[in-house]
Amino acid sequence: MDRATTRAAWLLCLPMLVFLGIFFVVPVGQMLGLALSPKGEGYSFDLIITVVSDPFYQRVAIRTLRISLITTVISVIIAYPVALHLRNVGPRWQSAIILVMVSPLLTSVVVRTLAWVVLLSQRGILNQAFTGVGLPPMRMLYVEGAVILGLVHVFFGYMVVSLMTSIRKIDENLYTAAANLGASRWRQHLEITLPLSLPGVLTGALLVFILSASAYATPSLLGGLRISMLAVEVFNQAITYFNWPEAAAISIVLFVVIAAIVWLVTRVAEGGKRKVIFQ
Repeated sequence: MDRATTRAAWLLCLPMLVFLGIFFVVPVGQMLGLALSPKGEGYSFDLIITVVSDPFYQRVAIRTLRISLITTVISVIIAYPVALHLRNVGPRWQSAIILVMVSPLLTSVVVRTLAWVVLLSQRGILNQAFTGVGLPPMRMLYVEGAVILGLVHVFFGYMVVSLMTSIRKIDENLYTAAANLGASRWRQHLEITLPLSLPGVLTGALLVFILSASAYATPSLLGGLRISMLAVEVFNQAITYFNWPEAAAISIVLFVVIAAIVWLVTRVAEGGKRKVIFQ
């Protein structure tokens, strides 16, 4: 790539870089400054260390990572068969199924989460059905399972789109060659589809994990006070208690933890014998 082409590429990226600098880098920098200097008198990591060493925030952080990981695993397990099926259907059915899969993304997160509240509450539709057949009502709201269910519903579409994009790029001739060599359908999926779809799995998994770990509305409405996550605590400290320095410290901890996990997973996934797949 010559110098003129490189300069043109940077010029094309300039508007987005300016936008990110103003509306992302600057606010994050201000938040970091607030966490490091809560009183405006010198900088130190005392507040961040206090948050990290607090047993309450440690439990909330572990719960946040656990819920996000379970949400990601369930999304991969459910989305993979759907993405495989989309490869074998016609364009019309593909469009219809994709529309159904991504439809939650077209609705406000508060609205679709409130729909789960109606379904799972003590007097909700499901418990009314249980009562109607003589079963006792079940506690399905304000538990981790409710939060995971809501997050999977909200972010499932991202996983489907990521997997579908990766699987559709696989050359059909690979399957033909494998069949001519005597490979069964299961062997073809194991040796061709699964390895070549790993970039889509990685992209979708990281996207779902990041969005789940930083979600606020769904954990707040479906988890309540019992199942708090880090994003909910950031809101509580900033809006309820007006403790902006501590909210900024929690945000920095959440940001660093997610960034470290994304970096580690990417490094591990793109190394070893699968490295050529990600190039």
